[in-house]
Amino acid sequence: AGAAAGNETRGSLCTVAIDVRGLDRRFERDLTTFVYDPGGNQLWPDSELVKEVSSRLVNEGNLQSYVTSEAQLAGLPNLTRVKALKVQPSKFSPNSPYFTDAVLDSVAAARFRSAGTACRLVYLKD
Repeated sequence: AGAAAGNETRGSLCTVAIDVRGLDRRFERDLTTFVYDPGGNQLWPDSELVKEVSSRLVNEGNLQSYVTSEAQLAGLPNLTRVKALKVQPSKFSPNSPYFTDAVLDSVAAARFRSAGTACRLVYLKD
């Protein structure tokens, strides 16, 4: 079965773009980022799907990327767009001045969940 085998959970078949522009804090690039719902539950990466996968492999797999213009979103497969409610430091460095994780409101979190369980993530940032 090829990529079109009806398995929408594969990251190459769907993309979620999180708009982190215009927030109180500047969003920074990082090798590992996390996305949370307003209750603090981790939405991405799906903890079950990456439980046994090294972070190096996840990063090399191009599951997360960054763009700085709307035009760069054109042509991405099965695109779902959401706006971040806020950004925050990594859970690994909660006192850091660098904001690398995104928090979504309940509506955006529901849209994020409905996109698929293993979509590629793209941050639309300044």
